[in-house]
This record gives sequence, C-alpha cells and structure tokens, in this order.
Amino acid sequence: MSIELKICGLTTVSDMRAAESIGADYVGMVVEVPYSRRPISRWQAQAMCRAARARSVLVVAQQPLDQLVEIARLCKPLALQVHGDESAEQIGELVKRLTDDTEIWRGLAVAPSREQQPRSVEDSLTRIEELAEAGVCRIVLDTRLKGEMGGTGVTCDWPTAAAIIRGSALPVMLAGGLGPDNVVAATEATGATGVDMATGVEHTAGRKDRAKLRALAAALRELFVD
Repeated sequence: MSIELKICGLTTVSDMRAAESIGADYVGMVVEVPYSRRPISRWQAQAMCRAARARSVLVVAQQPLDQLVEIARLCKPLALQVHGDESAEQIGELVKRLTDDTEIWRGLAVAPSREQQPRSVEDSLTRIEELAEAGVCRIVLDTRLKGEMGGTGVTCDWPTAAAIIRGSALPVMLAGGLGPDNVVAATEATGATGVDMATGVEHTAGRKDRAKLRALAAALRELFVD
C-alpha cells in the first residue's frame, strides 16, 4: 500500500530538508494566515519553494483573491491549499486566474465527533462535486474546532472521513492530529491514500522533531508491506 505524505507547517529550510529526507512527497508552508501558529511571509515561502526538492504546497485562508494570485505567482508552488469560507464560485475564479500554473487544493472541515459535524456526509460529497467542477484538484480533510481552521493536532471523526473518502469525486488527503503513533490506524480506518501532518511531528509549533520524523518513516514502512 502506497501512501502519499505531506509534512506541513514548515518554517525553515532545515526542517524542510528533514521532511524530504524521510520521503515526504509534499512540503507545506502556511503563508500570511495571521491566526495560524506557523505563519511565514510570502518572501520566506518564495525562498523555501525555490529550495524545495519535494513538491511545495502553500496553505492560505481568508485572503483576497488578488493576494492569493500574487502569492502563487511569486512562489510558484505546485498548489495552493485553500481553507476558510471561500465559495466554489470564488475558488473557480481563482482557478481561472492561475490557469494551469498552480493546482488548487481545498480544505474541508470534519469535526472530532460525528455528532458535531458541520455538514452531513452527503452534503460534503455534494460540496466536493461542486469543487471538482470549479477546478479543485484535491481535498484535504482536517479537524475543525471553534475558532480554528486546521493544524489543531486533534483527530477528526474517522468513520465520517472514511465515508467521505469512499464517495469523493476527488483525491482526498487525511489531516488532523496524525503522527507516528496513529498514522497506520488512521489509514486503515479511513482508506486514505494520502496523509498530511504538522503537530504530530513537531516539538514546538512550526519546528519539526527529527526523532518523530524518523518514527513516522518507520510507521509508514509498515504500510508498504503486503
């Protein structure tokens, strides 16, 4: 079983190299999101994208369309991962503005428990179909807590995530509280073929823990064994 790996919330080139050294397929940076615990400027993101060996993804949220276009054109990442309240129509306009230069990934909220879900599985699947029509390339399921839009270090409701992954019209990456200790269980429970983590491999917000990264690599190797 092959799992795509994204290490997110990177703030330094040295941490990015550490993520790449364990085989990260994608390296993620949070750009100019003031409420994030791991924000960097567009200029820092540009330097990191230029230095990246893995494919770079910039996480953005609640920013004006013109600002997102400026960030994408400056940094030239593989993708912008958009969180927030942007509509499918707004996402579609962003896709048109970026043409084929940058993919758009969309964050989708999943609550920690089934009872607290912001929308039903059916509503989520309808939303994903709308996003696919707008030009989105990938969905990232992340845990939504009050006042936060991701990077919480809290796992989402895996049965809900599994149902969304099974029915999704787009590839789905699972995020939310993942780390070396639970990544195998998470992928087995949800059927996710991609995982995205930040808090689970950190020693402080925005700084990656080398021992946790090595433990993650060891855990993922279990999934490659038939």
